[in-house]
Amino acid sequence: MSYFRHIAFAVSVASTAAMFYVGLYQSRLVGRLICPFLGQQCEGVADAPFARPFGIPDGYIGAALYIVIVGLLLAPPARWVWIALLILAAVATAANVLGLRDMINFGGYCFYCLTTAVLSPVLLYSIWKLG
Repeated sequence: MSYFRHIAFAVSVASTAAMFYVGLYQSRLVGRLICPFLGQQCEGVADAPFARPFGIPDGYIGAALYIVIVGLLLAPPARWVWIALLILAAVATAANVLGLRDMINFGGYCFYCLTTAVLSPVLLYSIWKLG
């Protein structure tokens, strides 16, 4: 694996874990979110109406997106794989920008959502460099 593939893989795995944890809370399989630095703001954001597009916890949607990215990063390198990765990383970045906007309007912040938002441009750049 190349240097950028390692970075993209690490970012995707970390983002998968973060979003899956949020999804577990949103579906009440976890009773509380441990929220470093932000107290109970994580739970407020995870319970906000914007956190359930189409009635689906957005933590699970994000985790699924990052799992697909991880799977493609493990696939043999091919042009179509790179294009799919680039599109998915762009979608993840755009979704995180929208999530940031929603959190700003809501007035609360989620540590895990902020983490994936900060990491998403790193993921996009790393995948871009794979091409």
